Amino acid sequence: MFLLASLATVATLLSPVVTPRDTTLGANQSVACGLGPASSPAVANDLRAALDAHNGAVRWDQRRGVVRLWVQRRPAIAADVSVLGADWRRAIAVAADAWSDVVPGLAFAIESDSSRADVIVTWERDLQSAPADGDFAFLTAGRTTLVPAADGRALAAHVRLAIFAPNGERYSIDDVRAVARHELGHALGLAHHAAPTSVMAPLVRAERLSDDDRATLRALYALPIGARCAHSTQTSGK
Repeated sequence: MFLLASLATVATLLSPVVTPRDTTLGANQSVACGLGPASSPAVANDLRAALDAHNGAVRWDQRRGVVRLWVQRRPAIAADVSVLGADWRRAIAVAADAWSDVVPGLAFAIESDSSRADVIVTWERDLQSAPADGDFAFLTAGRTTLVPAADGRALAAHVRLAIFAPNGERYSIDDVRAVARHELGHALGLAHHAAPTSVMAPLVRAERLSDDDRATLRALYALPIGARCAHSTQTSGK
């Protein structure tokens, strides 16, 4: 298993811009989230976490086509003679591809023009000065802000990736790929998952999506946009 070892990188979901609970989201439906016969308790809990985080099922409308992804060029302060600039962009593309077609028809596509992108990825020297949640907040290596419309449709997302760890060590390309995979899961509407083997665990260790990661994304996209879990409780595993 790939580990982020001593870097102990953590990717944290920022509180997104959301509508109040008394605003109609979609049909304002309450559903028994993930509790069907084919769903495990872990998937049900992770689905509830996503809906709790966003006050409803916030996700992309697949009828609009692919989710367009733009990646900022790495800044000069991030120069690493051992890695080409194109390799960093390729790492983000590989992270995005991990989520492609988990839900049929849902995929990221690299966009060359930021003004046409749905999701933008930018680089920060570090993320230690930004507000954060959780016990490992000071180690945060990535952050995502997901912006929905009033009806719950995802409109835009901003993924910020740290260049340096708190000790000043530059994150490796493997670290960046792992954290980007996690953050792009947030950009699709997922919250943190409880299992440490999940790519959506707060402490990012996993190298690839688990079956439960895939099942949770499918369960989210099977819900009507804006739907809420009946008797939802906060179980995000933060």
